[in-house]
Amino acid sequence: MGFKFYNIFNLKKKWQVDLVNIAFSLIITVSLVCLTYFLKIPNPNLILFTGLIVLTSLFGFIPGSVALLGVWFYSLFFFSDYTFIKFTEQNAIKTVVSFITSVLCYFFVGGLNLLYKRDATKIIAANKLLMESNERLEEISSIDSLTKTKNRYSLRKDFETYLHQEVYVMIFDIDEFKNINDKHGHIMGDKILMSVGEATQKIFSIENSYRYGGDEFVIIQKETTLVEFKHQIKSLMNDISKIEVANKEIKLHISVGFTYGIPANHQELREMLQYADILLYEVKRGGKNNILGHRFEEDL
Repeated sequence: MGFKFYNIFNLKKKWQVDLVNIAFSLIITVSLVCLTYFLKIPNPNLILFTGLIVLTSLFGFIPGSVALLGVWFYSLFFFSDYTFIKFTEQNAIKTVVSFITSVLCYFFVGGLNLLYKRDATKIIAANKLLMESNERLEEISSIDSLTKTKNRYSLRKDFETYLHQEVYVMIFDIDEFKNINDKHGHIMGDKILMSVGEATQKIFSIENSYRYGGDEFVIIQKETTLVEFKHQIKSLMNDISKIEVANKEIKLHISVGFTYGIPANHQELREMLQYADILLYEVKRGGKNNILGHRFEEDL
């Protein structure tokens, strides 16, 4: 509630804001007093009380006190026939009533202003906390909690950033992962997924790495070459093969299918993912622990 002059004058400190508000309140109060005097308004308190209520509600107690003093000053002046000294009994009563009423208005409206500011401060703090919570929820919803790579929701959000340029789309999964889970338990499986996620981010960065579901991961990379991309894949396969798990019998390997091309729209990018998935399963049928990649053609 109130005009925020500190936005206009770029004021940061509270005392500066109060000073500007007091100055504005003084200008308005003096203007109202002059208006009622020169126009010889027969009931000046109506105007002055309105100014008191408005200024106190906008700026609070300190600037509002200027308007209160203005009411007192002009009441003494007006009801004493412009002498400040001579009062009839009736005008003396009017002056006292004016003083009491103005004080009641001042404290009532100023109290409302104070309560509003306190509530506004709480609302601002709550909104800030809500924004921080929303940002945190957004981060949680975009990152896979187990592997710390991005998830499918994040992949859908990122689709637009991969269009109209050459991208390399790769899907890989962990060979025999279901058997590992069945034989050694899900705790072991989770540890393996965490290690694979870490190795994937190390080679391809978190910006390009997604957990697609289960033990499947997706990589979408731009601004690279076929030679560089194949080198990264082999580095990933090598790093994953060196992952040490509690049971020394477990030897980790991955199967990889990838394609590359220039997707013109979301549908073509989805088709590239499907094609990479098809190539992955061809690797699976051919003995696993291998790589298969082809350029994506629209007629595929």
